[in-house]
Amino acid sequence: MIHLTAGCKVNLGLHVLGVRADGYHELDSLFYPLSTPCDRLEIRENGPQGIVVCCDEPCVDPQRNTLTKAYAAFVREAGEAPGIAVQLRKGVPSGAGLGGGSSDAAALLLWLNQRAGKPLDAASLARAALAVGADTPFFLYNQPCRVQGIGETLTPADYDFSGLHLVLVCPEIHVDTAWAFARYDALFPQASRMAAQNLLTKNPCEANGTLLSGAGKASWSPWEIRNDLEAAVFPRYPQLAAIKAELLRLGAGAACMSGSGSSVLGLFSRAATANAKYAAEALRAEKRHVYLLSLGNTGM
Repeated sequence: MIHLTAGCKVNLGLHVLGVRADGYHELDSLFYPLSTPCDRLEIRENGPQGIVVCCDEPCVDPQRNTLTKAYAAFVREAGEAPGIAVQLRKGVPSGAGLGGGSSDAAALLLWLNQRAGKPLDAASLARAALAVGADTPFFLYNQPCRVQGIGETLTPADYDFSGLHLVLVCPEIHVDTAWAFARYDALFPQASRMAAQNLLTKNPCEANGTLLSGAGKASWSPWEIRNDLEAAVFPRYPQLAAIKAELLRLGAGAACMSGSGSSVLGLFSRAATANAKYAAEALRAEKRHVYLLSLGNTGM
């Protein structure tokens, strides 16, 4: 049996730049990979080509999920793949904006490619990943990246994250990604039709707890930690807005929702280590799933 571990990611800012003619949203975001929380995949080869997926969470459709999509995408690119049975054990919350399903797909694609007689080149593997979902190509590389387009344009981030602390709060709330984007479009029809602009690293605005600059080495530029989808999600889920406010009150230099939610993160500078620990303990006391992580140059 093969055992694979698939981590997750957080969005350190998510800007919606517009809607393309094909209906996909143009985005600009900074993705940061995390090893915790994580999913675990147990893979057995079982003869003829095909994939069977079982999961310990009933919300995962065994017939149509990111693993079955990844397997089909690999076969389209490579022409063949071994028959496999996959037991998926979820540790990354679903509907939390952490990309757990995309990470699972990338882990399977990488394993299939490693055992293939004629492995796919990087471009073909990335094409298979994008066929699964917009976040999936990022997990092939698993390093901090600026992510643009619909997820296909990845630029390694040259920022120094060392010394920063992340408090990640995962409440028992599932936010549907399609709903979040549709709600954003309905609330801001003019903004959703805008031509894409480079908005993520704009000039600093007033000190409102959403900018991080000078947090590491001189390579840091002002990076706006703003998630546009909060305007759509928070009115329906005010608990998430309350978590963000609490993180800022407890000393986070910046806080935002990750992806389309429901997870909310707070970033703490190296000088605020004690604040980060206290915030994690305080939020855990409210019976939420909370993770305290130290960031580095290349992820966890």
